[in-house]
Amino acid sequence: MSALTDHVKASTGFSESTVNAVWDSAVAFMSLTLRNGEKLPLEGLGILKATDRPERQGRNPRTGEAITFKASRRPKLTFSKSFLTLVQPDPSQPQPAPAAESTAQSVAPVAPVPPVAGIQPPPIPADLLAQKTLTHPEQTWQIKAPDSSFVEVPTSELPGWGVNASTPVYSPSTGWKLAGKVPELVGIVK
Repeated sequence: MSALTDHVKASTGFSESTVNAVWDSAVAFMSLTLRNGEKLPLEGLGILKATDRPERQGRNPRTGEAITFKASRRPKLTFSKSFLTLVQPDPSQPQPAPAAESTAQSVAPVAPVPPVAGIQPPPIPADLLAQKTLTHPEQTWQIKAPDSSFVEVPTSELPGWGVNASTPVYSPSTGWKLAGKVPELVGIVK
């Protein structure tokens, strides 16, 4: 799932942990739905359903011995016409020659997904919008200066003082913490 995770991260801006949490939740929901014998329409992709296979007789290919296969349930995905249309090659583009099969996976560079007619992007998370509309006075942090004294530095100036994720910082609301462990500093310090 690494290529999928990387693509979703690059095209949405969500963190890997967010992408993985969403994927795990989706897989859990799909398995529960199929376990209950229900069909699951996946908009823009198709219909996921389970087919039950009865117990049946077969043969061991190595020994020729008769064996019984247990009854089982198998997932089946029937693709929608709109999805099948999306995966067809563009007739105006030259098609590359088929490459020899390789066991190594190659990951193409991630490009933003072009908009598809009729499919809207998901809504912007409310907490993301709230971050831009909140106006707080800039936080100041105590750090140890190169001359071993302590100085008060605004958040925006921390990188200029050489603060990185492993630099201890202090504020009355957080106490002493490594800068990388302070949520307000994630993305500001590297």
